[in-house]
Amino acid sequence: MYNKEKIINVMKEIYEESKSIAPYVVVAQPRRSKAETPAQKFDGYQGIHINFDGFSHGFCDIDGEKVDVARNYLIEQALQSGAKYLMFIGEDTVVPFDAFQILHRTAEENPGTVVAGVYYIKLSDAMIMVKKDDWIVIPNVDPGQLIEAHQTGMDCMLIPIEILKSMKEEAPDIPFCCIGNNIGDMPFIGEDNFFVYRLRKRGTKLLVNTDVQCIHMDLASGKYTAHPSVNPKVNYYTQIPITDRLKPEDKEYIDKRWFTRIPKGSSNVAPIIETLIKENKPIKLNMGSGDDRPEGFLNIDLYNTNADIKQDITELSLPSNCADEILASHVVEHIHRFKIAEVLASWCDILKPKGKLMLELPDLEGLCKQFINASDEERYAYTICIYGVPSNLINEVTVKNGTASPHVWGYYPKILKDLLIEAGFSDVKVMNSQTGHPGINFRIEAIK
Repeated sequence: MYNKEKIINVMKEIYEESKSIAPYVVVAQPRRSKAETPAQKFDGYQGIHINFDGFSHGFCDIDGEKVDVARNYLIEQALQSGAKYLMFIGEDTVVPFDAFQILHRTAEENPGTVVAGVYYIKLSDAMIMVKKDDWIVIPNVDPGQLIEAHQTGMDCMLIPIEILKSMKEEAPDIPFCCIGNNIGDMPFIGEDNFFVYRLRKRGTKLLVNTDVQCIHMDLASGKYTAHPSVNPKVNYYTQIPITDRLKPEDKEYIDKRWFTRIPKGSSNVAPIIETLIKENKPIKLNMGSGDDRPEGFLNIDLYNTNADIKQDITELSLPSNCADEILASHVVEHIHRFKIAEVLASWCDILKPKGKLMLELPDLEGLCKQFINASDEERYAYTICIYGVPSNLINEVTVKNGTASPHVWGYYPKILKDLLIEAGFSDVKVMNSQTGHPGINFRIEAIK
């Protein structure tokens, strides 16, 4: 008979080994709003709509930001991922199931190039331009061609990370993407114009493989624009049913949808975080900081005037995958039990892959054990450590002892470890407290 425990141990070893493997390709998706369902699913390993079989892959997205800010943020995430390739896919772009395989083969056969697929402007032509004499024109994009493009959009684009690294080293003070609108006599510069111009200036070719024919979909209706040869029922998988091709009578509706969905921007990237991302510097966050300021950490506290970021730590507005470390010292006992799972999951989302969460808090189990045989005076002290101090009893002594507000729930290592695993953390370790806080406390560290 097979040994169940040994089988599970082997599986655990396989899982632990997987944590050391970097993604080969990262799919990045700027989102206008996560309240909408994107056309396709690229996150995870089950039910995704593109073929990555045999390749380790990752995913990152961001919503609510202007598209140039979003693309710069996502590029920075990819630069830190250890991946070989970044693949941009628009939220309303439907790529064929074999899109990555075709673009990847093209990129490997043409080292040092950026490769794109074909997608159409809604109700218009392919978003691919070539230079012919002194003109810019749209080429024939029938399948079976490899076209050197002057300009394309970025919503189906495979970019070698080494090219992005070189661009950053060559001009660290210039963003990868930037939008300009009515600056001097310039009517409009798009973020894709900006990025592709920088490619051309450094001599990097942009190749379009026309075997990757994409569908440009309206997320609300499922209507689309694509090459005449595209059959959406063959080789295309979506989360939103594909309906009919867009027609001229849909133009007013599509124009309105475009304008009403433009993100306002600056909603979920605090300026100090955005700066650190651009400078590729580590981001360490101290949640519910008060006046405590560990070296190298940014303080986040809604009520403290000295906080670097004044936000409610239970309802943070920060980008996903941005932080290297999160510290919450004697904080979680002040968060309601019904809220803690959501909060831990949000902190997990903010951490980068392999990022570390560090919690310190009272040990309810340890305090209860000590309370049983304690003297009356000690029992009072232990009771304060368990419950904290009501706001009307806050004074110089209680503040000095670190018990300046009531605790709304008690935790012990086992229950908090289970909550962390449910929130998406792994490699959870319980250890002795490192803060010297009064009472009986414990520290727990977990990895995303």
